Formats: sequence, structure tokens, C-alpha cells
Amino acid sequence: MRLFSDHGEEERARIELIPMIDIMFFLLVVFIFISISLVKLNGIMLNLPKAASQPLQKKEKTINISIREDGSLFMGTTPVTQMQLKSGLEAIPKDPSVQDEIIISGDKDSHLQKLVDVMNLCNSLGFSNVSIRTQP
Repeated sequence: MRLFSDHGEEERARIELIPMIDIMFFLLVVFIFISISLVKLNGIMLNLPKAASQPLQKKEKTINISIREDGSLFMGTTPVTQMQLKSGLEAIPKDPSVQDEIIISGDKDSHLQKLVDVMNLCNSLGFSNVSIRTQP
């Protein structure tokens, strides 16, 4: 393609890089937001206590129980009472080949008794792999 200037000289066509870079950054941001929205959250947002231990490796089947500061319980993202939690844990089929893992997430300002009650309930129902989620 040839372009002519006012002086009769021939100019070469050029590709503008700035708009192309802008489009690439826009596509990158869109991709990041889409991938963040596809992340599956396994509980509710809590202010977790801190610990120096290594993070747990995620098992095949994990059950997330959350305890808020006010003592309210959540199984996954569903609010439950103590009795609903018990019936929900009893409804999980017991397969001896698969060891279910229960992760309890408690707000750092929640009462310790509620945590002990949930751990005791899980233990009485035969769940031996119970962990407490913390932040590093």
C-alpha cells in the first residue's frame, strides 16, 4: 500500500503498536476476571486465625463447615443449625475405601466451645479426618 504526502513523496504504511497493546491488555484483564469467577469457593468468607503449619493437600471429598464469630454454622455455603449439621453429616454415605475429610473454618473471634462441639459431633459420627483451616 502506498501513501502520498502533500509534497509528492511516497510514505510507507506502518502498523500502530499502541492500540494493539491496549487491546492485548484488555483481553488479558477479561481473561483474568473470567478465570477468577470460575474459581469454586468451598465456604463463606471468614477472618481465619493464623498458624505456621503447612497447608493441607486437598482430598477427593472434602466437607467444609464454617463457624462465624456470632456462632452461626454453615455447611458449605448453606446456613445450618446444630441438628441440621448432624443430619447432614449422617446423610453422607459411608464408603470404607474413601476417607471423607472435614475441614472446619472458624472465625478467629468465634467461641472455642462451638468449635469443640462441631469436632465432637464429627467424631461421634465416625469422621476421623477432621482439620481446622487457618491462614499462613
